[in-house]
Amino acid sequence: MRLAKTLYLLLAALVGVLILVKSLDYLSPDFTRGFLLDKQNIFPFYRFALYAHIIGTPLALFSGIYQFLFTRSRVHPFMGKIYVSSILLLAAPSGLVMSVYAIGGFISTVNFLLMSVLWFGFTMLAYRHIKSGNLSQHRQFMTRSFILTNSAILIRLFSFINNHYQLTDVTTGYILISWLSWLPVVLFYECHLFRKRRSGNNSNAG
Repeated sequence: MRLAKTLYLLLAALVGVLILVKSLDYLSPDFTRGFLLDKQNIFPFYRFALYAHIIGTPLALFSGIYQFLFTRSRVHPFMGKIYVSSILLLAAPSGLVMSVYAIGGFISTVNFLLMSVLWFGFTMLAYRHIKSGNLSQHRQFMTRSFILTNSAILIRLFSFINNHYQLTDVTTGYILISWLSWLPVVLFYECHLFRKRRSGNNSNAG
């Protein structure tokens, strides 16, 4: 299990580097295709959210990967501050603005709006719990937060599979993938925590 986690995080780091390189394209925006298609009219104000997002999200991703790879590192508190700040100040607020103009219309907007709110909330709660010394709750909320951070990786991986095998059209695929990139994982994690609590209660009762 630990090996699988390590391999996945290394893969996520590699994809994160590719995302970072790809984001340089937005310095010379192309409104004829891709993510910025038909966003020329809104770009004068949309760009502030976009650039905040492409700065904040990689910071959150790489600092989060480091945290989960090196859980006992001496720089854990410092990397944690980078992670929390990048989400609360940049990535989540900008994601909230960008969700209004998401590809796929209303369903995509709801998805990314919900993600942004939960991302902010989980991260804030993780920070508050570590400040109060509640390590268990800190770990749980940080894991929830990182699941949402990690959606950036799964969206790219799923999109690559969808485009390569042409499973659905681009818009439908993007809507499905945007939900699949985080919701099933969050639900799985919550079920895991529920079973763990229930198992602990049964053990105490016995």
